[in-house]
Amino acid sequence: SDSSGEKSCDGLLSRMALNDNKAGMEGLDREKINKIILEASKGSRFYENELKKERQVNQRVEKMLQQKGRVAEEHLRTAQVQVDKMISELERSRELSRVIVHVDMDAFYAAVEMRDRPELKDQPMAVGSMSMLSTSNYHARRFGVRAAMPGFIAKKLCPNLVIVPLNFDKYKAVSSQVREVFSDYDQNFLPMSLDEAYLDITAHLEMRRNWPECQRSYRVFVFCLAGIAPNMMLAKVCSDKNKPNGQYRIPPERREVMDFILDLPVRKVPGIGKVTEKMLAALGINCCSQLGQKMALLSLLFSETSWHHFLQISLGLGSTHIVRNSERKSMSTERTFGEMSVAEEQLTLCKELCEDLAQELLKEGLKGKTVTLKVKNVKFEVKTRALTLPYSVSSANEIYTSARDLLRAELDHVSPEPLRLRLMGKACS
Repeated sequence: SDSSGEKSCDGLLSRMALNDNKAGMEGLDREKINKIILEASKGSRFYENELKKERQVNQRVEKMLQQKGRVAEEHLRTAQVQVDKMISELERSRELSRVIVHVDMDAFYAAVEMRDRPELKDQPMAVGSMSMLSTSNYHARRFGVRAAMPGFIAKKLCPNLVIVPLNFDKYKAVSSQVREVFSDYDQNFLPMSLDEAYLDITAHLEMRRNWPECQRSYRVFVFCLAGIAPNMMLAKVCSDKNKPNGQYRIPPERREVMDFILDLPVRKVPGIGKVTEKMLAALGINCCSQLGQKMALLSLLFSETSWHHFLQISLGLGSTHIVRNSERKSMSTERTFGEMSVAEEQLTLCKELCEDLAQELLKEGLKGKTVTLKVKNVKFEVKTRALTLPYSVSSANEIYTSARDLLRAELDHVSPEPLRLRLMGKACS
């Protein structure tokens, strides 16, 4: 019906709409930008896929609300007793002695490209393709252009946008330079991607107390952000606070932590994406303090893993132990592109990704038994295939032998039609 169609469009905008929580996008004309996004998207594969996902989310929300309607007061009272008991346990284990830093190179790919082409600094630019953008600079963000937005939509928002193709070799080289600096502060730092890492600088600060003033020098990188806090979750949120080029620190005191959490939007927290945000909003939960107020209800509506995560967030708790590279359970690499439909090209890319993965495994002295292939087709559907081996592998050839078989199985699955891809990834775990 027309009304359900309208509902879908409204809902779709909630998925595709301007996210003005993002740095550089504050105070923009939401209505105007969202109208352009909707008009530019209609009829595209991107739009159809977002519409499909939105319908699925709406069904989940509807089911959850029906479940909520069946929750009796006595169930809530029993649940609250369980929640209170867990809060007491978590408070007893609260750790405030570590100094965790989350470093984020803001708009990293764009910053590298602007370094090499200074003329781009004063104009809206993004890195990626007409199919998908990886990042955008702050001039482009003023038009509503953001990462994970198709370039053809971005061009409608900002006709003068310059789109620079991705150059991973260059970004890897810059990332290596930055990682050398990280290792001065924490030899066991944890890189999360080319432009992001966690460091535990507790020992470094202790050692630094005895240094003479002349030795307390530090190196600064442009567009390098740091969040400093007693745990990883808070550090990650803090690194987003003073973009594009600043630091934010939460002192190691419970009251400071709880004050910070009070009005924090749930969407700002790692692990809470669009879907969870929408489900929580349907329950009247938009900020972290509201999570705490409705925890008994959440424990009845969500899985144990989910509501335990919500409880930790509401208390400002997170991991104080950075899982070191030697303890990592998996390692992955992936690449996004416009469209790739030729099997030979796909197999070549598969081999390149296996070589990248082998290089990373070698660097960390790791091996794995399960090889996973991840692909996203032109309809934006994501599929993963995995193969667990009876022995550990680490070389490019060993990984490729398994990955190639997984890719061929996917090729056979769609045969005689070509496999039309826009992303391919490899993982070893």
